[in-house]
Amino acid sequence: GDKREYKGLVLRNGLKVLLISDVEADKSAAALDVAVGSMSDPREVQGLAHFLEHMLFLGTGKYPVENDYHKYIASNGGSCNAYTAETHTNYHFDISTDFLAGALDRFAQFFIEPLFTESATEREMNAVHSEYEKNIPMDSRRLSHLQRSLSDPTHDYNKFSTGNMETLKEIPYAKGIDVRQELLSFHERWYSANIMSLVVLGKESIEELEALVIPLFSRIKNNSVIAPKWTTNPFPDLFLQKQCYVVPNMDTRSLTITFPMPDMVNHYKSKPHRMLTHLIGHEGPGSLLSELKGRNWCTSLSAGHSVGSYRGFAFFNIGVDLTEQAMDSIDDIISLVFQYINLLKREGPKQWIFDELKQIREIRFRFKEKERPMGYVIDLSHDLHDFPFDECLSAGYLLDEFRPDLITDLLNHLTPDRMRVTVVSKQFTTIADQTEKW
Repeated sequence: GDKREYKGLVLRNGLKVLLISDVEADKSAAALDVAVGSMSDPREVQGLAHFLEHMLFLGTGKYPVENDYHKYIASNGGSCNAYTAETHTNYHFDISTDFLAGALDRFAQFFIEPLFTESATEREMNAVHSEYEKNIPMDSRRLSHLQRSLSDPTHDYNKFSTGNMETLKEIPYAKGIDVRQELLSFHERWYSANIMSLVVLGKESIEELEALVIPLFSRIKNNSVIAPKWTTNPFPDLFLQKQCYVVPNMDTRSLTITFPMPDMVNHYKSKPHRMLTHLIGHEGPGSLLSELKGRNWCTSLSAGHSVGSYRGFAFFNIGVDLTEQAMDSIDDIISLVFQYINLLKREGPKQWIFDELKQIREIRFRFKEKERPMGYVIDLSHDLHDFPFDECLSAGYLLDEFRPDLITDLLNHLTPDRMRVTVVSKQFTTIADQTEKW
């Protein structure tokens, strides 16, 4: 059983806070998640949210020395990091249990009074550019940027999320835009307590954690801003029924079928997408994978809904790796995928499969291994945006309601006229006639 104690509270500035007291903790940890990310970048300064994430580490009003936070964490047995996603930015650290107070004080200042000094701005642009260059060879990054580049250019999903010297310096300079001023404006507008959630784990009692956290984090201002949400999918009809041939950097072969989907976050009690993922991704006898394996076309298959990744829209992906023999049978593989989907539609949602899945997920929740402090606080700080306090620990796991209507609705989104197909192989070198911009 979980011996940790929990307390959820909302501070007077609207900040959601979850405190976790764990007397057995070997490390203390904290994560703060802001419900804004790269999709909210200004069009003329793409990569700004990511650049801002870098800049927050470089000095605050109370701790102006640039490396103070890093140094404090590292010299006390900890580590710290951050990431910028499309609709979230997450800051986190862990540290030896005796030093949580000092770390939290330094951490809180990021959200209260960052300096964004002129000298650090230029230098940190170079750091973002280096990160961009380091990632260029990674096929996963390339495919992710390609998907964005091929989406509706008027949709925020289409933006270049990482940023580099071109988007953070050259383009703004040519347009007379002061990037430091853009940083300050973005922070001023979006870094508002009411769209943030904080999780702190320490060996202190709940009361001691409250005494540490409340005075520090109550100072974050509240603009009563509304977390951005997108009601349209970046792949409207005009962008569907497309097949894209991609030449990878590594010698890999794969096929991915992507469908635009509704966001399922609000249906967390029934998780209708889990049924689809479970059945399409099944690996036993009679499954889609066993048929594809039997024909020696692939060795692995994945199916998944991007629930929680974007606010207001989603995708459903079915992906397989391809053997060399499979390269001549792409259409046959796609045909088999739809034969299986049509079988699911004909059979309809089954209560017994739901019950089985529900039981598996209950067992997984009840007997899960104790999480490492930092990973745990990161996940929970993200989940607090979507789930109420009393359900945030279990909402990602449990299935409470069987909703055949929602399952059927999602299945009806999986049709050939609503798909995009991406095939990856070195053998397309001769036909690939375009290069993705980033």
